[in-house]
Amino acid sequence: MNIKKKYLPSKRSFVDSFLVMDVLSESKKIESLGNKVFHLELGEPLNRKNELINKEIQRLVDLNLPGYSPSNGIPELRDRISEFYSNKSININPEQVFVTSGSSGAFVLVFLACFDPGDDVAIFSPSYPAYRNILKSLNLNVVEIYSSMKEKFMIDLKKITKYKKIKGLIISSPNNPNGQIFTFEELKFIYEFCKKNSIILISDEIYHGIEYEKKTYSLNLFGDDVIVINSFSKYFCMPGWRLGWVTIPTSLKDNFLKLSQNLFISSNNIAQYAAIKSFENVNYFNKNVEIYLKNRNLIYKSFRNTPWNNISNPMGGFYFYLDVSKFTNESQNLVKKILKETGVALTSGLDFDPKNGHKTIRLSFSSNHSIIKEATKRLVKWIKKSY
Repeated sequence: MNIKKKYLPSKRSFVDSFLVMDVLSESKKIESLGNKVFHLELGEPLNRKNELINKEIQRLVDLNLPGYSPSNGIPELRDRISEFYSNKSININPEQVFVTSGSSGAFVLVFLACFDPGDDVAIFSPSYPAYRNILKSLNLNVVEIYSSMKEKFMIDLKKITKYKKIKGLIISSPNNPNGQIFTFEELKFIYEFCKKNSIILISDEIYHGIEYEKKTYSLNLFGDDVIVINSFSKYFCMPGWRLGWVTIPTSLKDNFLKLSQNLFISSNNIAQYAAIKSFENVNYFNKNVEIYLKNRNLIYKSFRNTPWNNISNPMGGFYFYLDVSKFTNESQNLVKKILKETGVALTSGLDFDPKNGHKTIRLSFSSNHSIIKEATKRLVKWIKKSY
């Protein structure tokens, strides 16, 4: 007798794993045995002590604030985010700002508000894996626009001209994982192309502020026909607080609010009030960027003198994207081997590029310089010994 199982998973729940979290889980097992692990797998900013924020959090706890806040965010924070753009000569009305449960909450709201099941949404690979996985879980078709290994996986925005029929496009600058920053001219081109072809343009700007030789530009500079997502997790060093924001055209405001009310109710109340204070900490955050730059330069110089020298120099964010195709077609197995033999945790490129990711690795350099220095020493020694 065949009995139908009652709790079969839905088809749309069969998305890919977020492999970096699997690496983290394995790393924690190793650490639980008393072994040292150097975490270069995570996109987590420096966790240096921030007295201004810490004092503000303690003050807020003592105030016993109400638990719930408006579904689009407290007015004080939305005003401050609007001012943040105003300082960049960008006019964003606070009513266009929605505070969200991390950038992930922003992506869910944007995809639900802008697309219907079956719509085609394009992403440039390599890219942040949650884009494609959230899209797939909402029954949206992901159109991958791949970059070339010959060009060190740098993204060519001009490739979009072959995809005029798509409904939406997601771009990120600085890019995760390759650290690419698009120029003013490139962003102007993509904005105008999407506007001309009625393509909904979504710009992930969560690594803005973490930039080196090149400057980042918000796509809000070019007009209102864009949705911009940002977060307090990276530059503002508030990972785990689950606080982000999105700026939207006014035509989406009512639908956004209703979706936010029903899906998330509100964002973390203390995090929102604390985030207001973070805008006063620019000098502190810029010192972190100086450490990232020091880390980047050390790794780049060290790796150029090893067989793993096919490496681009990231202009923003805090990741290297390494081409290891000469040495393996199984990057996932390679990072497991490196973790076991060196204690250095890295991420397989399969998280970011389903086509070529088995030949690439992402390395995060957002840790303290002493950690990066020791981890690099171990990696270089292992590479030279192995190859």
